[in-house]
Amino acid sequence: MTATGYGSIDGYHYQAADSFSEQEQAGPSPPDRSHRHLRDILLRHWVRAIIAGCAIAIIVVLSFSGISSKPKHAHSPPRIDDKTNDVVIAHTDMHDENRELFYNEQLVNHFDGSTSTWSNRYYQTTQHFRGPGHPIILIVGGEDALEGMLYPFVTKHLAPHFGAAVISIEHRFYGPYQPIMERRANVKELLELLTPQQAMADMIRLMKWYKDQLGCGEYERGSELYCPVITVGGSYPGVLSALFRLVYPDFIDISYASSAPLVMHAQQADQNAFYDIVTKAAEHSSGGCEQAVRITLEETQTLIKEASSVMEAVKSMNMCAGTIPEYITDLDTLNNDVMMAIAFTFANYDMEAYPPSEDLELFKACQIFKDEDIDSLGKVSNFFQLLKDTGSEDEFPGLKDRDCFDLSVFLPDGENPRIATSDWTGAGGGNDGMMWDFQLCTTLVVPIGFSEQSMFPTRKWTLDGLTKYCQIRYGKEVTPKPFALVNDLGFDDLVGKGASRILFTNGMQDLWSGGSYLEDLSESILVLNFENGAHHSDLTHRGPSEFDTEDIKEGFVTITNVLQKWLDEIKKESNTPR
Repeated sequence: MTATGYGSIDGYHYQAADSFSEQEQAGPSPPDRSHRHLRDILLRHWVRAIIAGCAIAIIVVLSFSGISSKPKHAHSPPRIDDKTNDVVIAHTDMHDENRELFYNEQLVNHFDGSTSTWSNRYYQTTQHFRGPGHPIILIVGGEDALEGMLYPFVTKHLAPHFGAAVISIEHRFYGPYQPIMERRANVKELLELLTPQQAMADMIRLMKWYKDQLGCGEYERGSELYCPVITVGGSYPGVLSALFRLVYPDFIDISYASSAPLVMHAQQADQNAFYDIVTKAAEHSSGGCEQAVRITLEETQTLIKEASSVMEAVKSMNMCAGTIPEYITDLDTLNNDVMMAIAFTFANYDMEAYPPSEDLELFKACQIFKDEDIDSLGKVSNFFQLLKDTGSEDEFPGLKDRDCFDLSVFLPDGENPRIATSDWTGAGGGNDGMMWDFQLCTTLVVPIGFSEQSMFPTRKWTLDGLTKYCQIRYGKEVTPKPFALVNDLGFDDLVGKGASRILFTNGMQDLWSGGSYLEDLSESILVLNFENGAHHSDLTHRGPSEFDTEDIKEGFVTITNVLQKWLDEIKKESNTPR
């Protein structure tokens, strides 16, 4: 894919550096309208000696600035200023898209008029940026810590193609740098601060500052030097990406949303669709898997219920007796949680089932259940052994150190944790798992159940059941509000709300396609489906490669062409408010 762009502007070709200058890292500042003139002056030989002499003094002063960076291999970790709670790290050059940076002027609360700030982590690269008049791509952070730039399709393909700058911003309360740093936020604070609306406001505020640093802030639509903003995200960040275009249409120009279950969050999806898709995907991966899993789990349920005690049942599945969560005191609870753990492990294997091959965990799991030489409890034991063998230490700390399987690895942080969380596809462990669990207990409600057609035991999702769980976890002040988000933002009718230039993509093997738009909504709200795709397979951590299936390869071209068409339209627009 060859890089193209708008080229020279008025005879001046903007040659962007791969990093900001020290002055630009110092914090929010008004755009300097004379920056091009100054650049020409600075190129003159007779001032270079003066510049070099002043550089050391400038660096010393700016090493204490509010926005800073550090290489991943730095020996001195970031520290928190005792008085301001700002992140303070030694100043270094910014050459690496995976170098963490901090915006220390982020508001803790965007909607109450307060001015308290915190340090929002982000990553950026201007390696391919061709200056004002070219796009800025915002990669939206989501329900995990952001440990570097995501999506090589964006940074290695879309960015050079469009001459774009790229920035990726961490979602508040995920990762180590949070709006409340000195302690864990309490429930009241989380109810107010951990919302999609607050996270989106974070990113808009930081983006406005970033636009200024790139020399784009002073230009509006219709100007040759206007820098369109494209949001990109997969899964929950895909939902946010689409919402950005709806909620902030005067700032966000285009949204690209992959595997974004907006229909589900509008409470319009069939709760049984998700695990029905997991079942079909497993059968697609390995013929006979569906029936083998169904029979095995039916037999396992019977054997668990017939056991003389919880400990006997636990040992029969080679689980570590001393690590069974304290709340599991009876066989029914053990049975339900083992079935849930198996189901959402399959759900995760389903999301990762791309590109299709026999090396996938989904295929390997099916082979375990199809093995006729092993009894049902042995199959369950081997299934968890597969997770133990393939799970990462970061995801399941200490799991590989035991001969048995530690069922407690599925528990998120916090008081009164449960294996069956607010997310029946698995909330994940640690602080990020707890934050996601909390979000799904408030306004990001995900109704997901198990039908008789799925290969898992039938289990209906109910709002009453979710409410009971959430109040056990977080107290009576937490009540799930499934319609609060859609009523506030109105994303149940994108066309009626006048939304445009949103591209949805779906992998049809992905369970979340059950809660996503699968057909075009209008001429400018488009949908692209991939028959072989799993969870945002167009936005993997590997990026386009020889291993991609033909539908995904064609999709990369289509996505690029759609975005190019919309950018061309924006270029032609008059500067008329919308």
